[in-house]
Amino acid sequence: MVATFSLAQDFGYEYAMISEYRALAVSRNLQEFSARSSNPFADSGRISISTALPFVEYRQNNGRMAVGYQTFSDIYGNSRESFSVYVESHSDFSLEGTKQSQGHWFIPVAVAANYVRADAPGKKQEDFDIGSFGLGTGIKFKHFDRSIGIQAFVIGSFYYASEGFSTDYGTQTSLCAEVQLFIPELVFEGILIGYRFETQQWNMNNNTLDYQRMYNGFVLGFLF
Repeated sequence: MVATFSLAQDFGYEYAMISEYRALAVSRNLQEFSARSSNPFADSGRISISTALPFVEYRQNNGRMAVGYQTFSDIYGNSRESFSVYVESHSDFSLEGTKQSQGHWFIPVAVAANYVRADAPGKKQEDFDIGSFGLGTGIKFKHFDRSIGIQAFVIGSFYYASEGFSTDYGTQTSLCAEVQLFIPELVFEGILIGYRFETQQWNMNNNTLDYQRMYNGFVLGFLF
C-alpha cells in the first residue's frame, strides 16, 4: 500500500508540474505606453501612460490569459481608463530529439492575441482601441525535477492589427522574455514565481494610432 501511494504521488507531481499545471496569478508591472515618432499628434493629443499595469492571470500548460485594468491622468489632469487582454499558447518542439518531459531546450511556436484600449486625452482625438492576432517563435529552456521547476523563454512575434470594425489596420510586433520558478507543495499544490518583460509596437495605416508599450514585472501564482 505504501509503494502504491508513493507512485501515485510521484505521478501526480509529474502530471501537475510538467504536462498540465494550472495556476491563478497576479502581477504588477512598470509600464510606459507612449506615441511612436511616426505619430503626428502633438504631446497634447497623445496618449501617455506611465502608471503601474496590474494583471490577473490564468495559466495552464503553455497557455496564458491576462486581463488588466488601470486608470491614469491625461495631460490635462483628467482621469482616463485603459483595458488590456492578452492570450497566448505555445507548442514546444524539442531541439534534443527526446520526449518533452526529458529535454531541456525547445523551439516554441506561439499563437497569440491581444486587445488594448486606452482613452485619448480629448474628445477630438481618437481612442486607442486595437485588437491583434499573430504568430511568434524563439527559444525556451525547461528543467523539472521532484523539488523544483524552472522555465525560461524569449519569443518574438508578428501580428495583424485592426481597430474594431473600422478601416484602420496595420501590424504589431512584440518581443517578450519570461523566467518562471515552480515550487511544489509550498502552498496548496505549489507556487509559481515569475518575471516577464514585453515590448510592443503598433504600426497602423492611420498614423495617429502608432504607439508603443513596454512593461515588466513579477508574477505570483498558486497552482491548483
